[in-house]
Amino acid sequence: MSEQYAGRQFVGMDLHRRRSVLVRMTEEGERLETVRISNDPEYLRQVMARAGESPEVVLEATNEIGR
Repeated sequence: MSEQYAGRQFVGMDLHRRRSVLVRMTEEGERLETVRISNDPEYLRQVMARAGESPEVVLEATNEIGR
């Protein structure tokens, strides 16, 4: 179901230095996919492509500058 869902999707992103976690959800809050990825731009693009053309994206606020 996760890759074939045609409705509006939301993507939550928890970014870390080497790896990040992305969660795709429906408007109703149903979880479609949770993916832990290495921070590779191409892999991120592939995961985001599964969220459709214009997903809403929520990024966890961080304060990693200087660490």
